[in-house]
Amino acid sequence: MACGVAGCTEKHKARGFCRLHYMRWVRTGDPLLVPWSARREDHFWSKVDASGDCWEWTGMRDRDGYGKVSWDARKKLTHRLAYELLVGPVPVGLQLDHLCRNRACVNPDHLQPVTWAENLRRGAPRRRPNCRRGHPLSGDNLYARPGSGGRECRTCRLAYQKRWREARSGVV
Repeated sequence: MACGVAGCTEKHKARGFCRLHYMRWVRTGDPLLVPWSARREDHFWSKVDASGDCWEWTGMRDRDGYGKVSWDARKKLTHRLAYELLVGPVPVGLQLDHLCRNRACVNPDHLQPVTWAENLRRGAPRRRPNCRRGHPLSGDNLYARPGSGGRECRTCRLAYQKRWREARSGVV
């Protein structure tokens, strides 16, 4: 048996409603009322600093610098959510590219839907010029692992191998 709400095709759970509409009815008395929706959007925009050209997200960010927020019981990227709220849904198969190169920016004028390949082409190169200890990852000091194509600093690799051999032989 289907949910009693028009347009909902989910399976009946209780009182003629699916689980979602039943829980809305329990919380608000109306199966169609989404609780906190207006206040939730105000809360989202309160975490945006729109004083400059870029609308900077001031809330939580992930380790890559993208803003994240909990929305509809899911974690969403803030630039994507802002685009959906102000412009509309992102076309299927496309990603949003930050034209300003600021990952915390949620200004929809700075976001452009592009393919994954185009977004990758436009992005900054992800390879580091130096290893963790500051040695250059280029020229004679670059070791490319066969098979995986991973890159290592030859100086650090040789030092590690020397320490490993010494530990194995018992010489300190």
